Amino acid sequence: MRGGLRWLITCALAATLLPRPVQAEDRDSATVGKITLLNRKAVDAYQHLEFETAVKLLNEALEVSERAGLMLHPSRARTYMTLGIVTLGGYKQRDQAIKDFRKALQIQPEVRLSPGLANPEIQAAFDEAISSLANGASDELPPEKALVHEPVHVGQMGRPVPITVAPDKDLGASAIVLRFRAGEAPVFTDLPMQKSPTGAFEAAIPVAATTGQQVVYFIEARRPDGSVIVRRGSAADPMVVALVEPAKPAAAVATEAAPKAVAAPKSFYFALLVGSGVGTASGTAEVTRNKISSSGLVWTRAGQLAPEIGYFVTPQLRVGVQARLQWVTGATPFHVLVPDPMDPNECGADHTCSPFTGAFAGLAKASWSFLDPERALQLYASLSAGYGTIRHVVTNSAAPPSCGGTPPDFMGTCKDTVAGGPVLFGPGVGLQYRVADGVGLVAELGALVGVPNFTANVDLNVGVAFQL
Repeated sequence: MRGGLRWLITCALAATLLPRPVQAEDRDSATVGKITLLNRKAVDAYQHLEFETAVKLLNEALEVSERAGLMLHPSRARTYMTLGIVTLGGYKQRDQAIKDFRKALQIQPEVRLSPGLANPEIQAAFDEAISSLANGASDELPPEKALVHEPVHVGQMGRPVPITVAPDKDLGASAIVLRFRAGEAPVFTDLPMQKSPTGAFEAAIPVAATTGQQVVYFIEARRPDGSVIVRRGSAADPMVVALVEPAKPAAAVATEAAPKAVAAPKSFYFALLVGSGVGTASGTAEVTRNKISSSGLVWTRAGQLAPEIGYFVTPQLRVGVQARLQWVTGATPFHVLVPDPMDPNECGADHTCSPFTGAFAGLAKASWSFLDPERALQLYASLSAGYGTIRHVVTNSAAPPSCGGTPPDFMGTCKDTVAGGPVLFGPGVGLQYRVADGVGLVAELGALVGVPNFTANVDLNVGVAFQL
């Protein structure tokens, strides 16, 4: 009874454990089959004189065996044997062929040349490989000396990872290749390394491969035919770079911890301008009461003071109000020779009517700057509208002789004023140049049209402006 129970337990354990080695053996068999197939294709390419294709197929077979961990498998030895045959028979590189034969013999000492591929030259090279191994000779440097490289273990996420390697001067490599892949990528990407003035070879794993948690790489020194001389790392055992988030600069951290005080923008505007203008007007002369059809283009006489107060709604848009304080000169008085009986005190006790000497207008104004607010020189356009009067001094040839001149003859040229407005509006342009912080020089050209008493006027004003 006890013997039967022990037999049942043994059978159960065997049934549980048996699939695992079978599965591993199946995987190895599939890999060996792939390596064998690649060797056959390489031999076929060699026999058709396609030497480059043969070398690529054999390198692929070596990489497959390396990934599968079959470093000492007879299929790998057979691959090196075929590679030696192609190297000598196809490229006539005898020394390299002997090295490949040595690698095959070190894996499988009993390996021999295939009769169909050997010729006297290849057989002699193979015999020399056997002899040199028997004498303990070796002309191969270990990878650490053949490719001097300090492995990179840490890099920054989202940034290139620089790689540098210094090959031995006698290595005889035609190319140094960096092979890399992102942590989750299925295959390696080849990137030729460039020789620097120092003699070292340099390349950088690109940003596209450094977005994850890690990137892996290894380095190969290759012959002109593409075969590998030596590797640092391998596809099966690559060097691993852990990728971390980039550290913030100390200055940026300090800025976040204590933001730098920013000067408040200057929002208020004050300007004091003076100037003069020209224009035309029509209507009724204000003292003599004669009709003036058109004054023609005349100077407004003397000038005006034009203070402005504004506010910057945006760095380029300013709104505010502006006054136009005009003083008028050149108009002549009117003498009443025969007072109106109904108004015995017409024009005062001396019966002399004095002309107007000034005018006032108040305007709402919006200005837009076309240039960067940080620039010293600013070009702007404006639009104004408001209420008030603009006066022009005109010659009144139809006036009575009592206008102009001095008593007792009163003979002279009569000059009267014509008022335009009271509704005023018009555009303007200006330049402002900053001479100091908050201080600028201003030159402004403004046009105003007045209705229903028509006037068309253009003023040129200059002065100083302040931003507060």
